[in-house]
Amino acid sequence: MSDAAAQLRDTLRAPLPAAFDQLGDADLTELDRLLHAAMTQRATTLDHAIGTSLDFVPRLMRPAVKKALGL
Repeated sequence: MSDAAAQLRDTLRAPLPAAFDQLGDADLTELDRLLHAAMTQRATTLDHAIGTSLDFVPRLMRPAVKKALGL
């Protein structure tokens, strides 16, 4: 297994499908880069959504809600 395949496997936290053996290192590296970009975008969107949703919680309840959410 190449370094690029191992990196992608680690990013996915799962074994790669057999068809991925047909991809070159450049393709695997690009898939890993795109996956990291998608995960970063997802985290940013989720953080924004949580922040926006707290605007609907009364100010005095926000600390308790944040604690319950683990924020």
